[in-house]
Amino acid sequence: MRKNIEQVIEIEKQAQAVSEEALRDAEKLPAQAQEEARVFLEKVRSDAELETHQILANAQADQEVTQILSEAQEQADQKKALAAQHIQQAISFVIDRVTGKS
Repeated sequence: MRKNIEQVIEIEKQAQAVSEEALRDAEKLPAQAQEEARVFLEKVRSDAELETHQILANAQADQEVTQILSEAQEQADQKKALAAQHIQQAISFVIDRVTGKS
């Protein structure tokens, strides 16, 4: 009987350790998601800037340049908005996981 109780206590300790580790991992997720989003935004901006420079190098007329810049800015804005949405979804996911709503 004592052996069974000791086994139950050991199992509870292991379960607590696993739970604590999962909570620590979950607490890291928002920072990881934010860092990934920051890197993504930097890449999007860099790609958009590179694309803009390439387009400008090939542009022939002022009107063409204005249109191209406008489209590039619109694409960059859309990608930025998407990245912000992904950050919010990641944060919501982590909060749901931590609060047990998943």
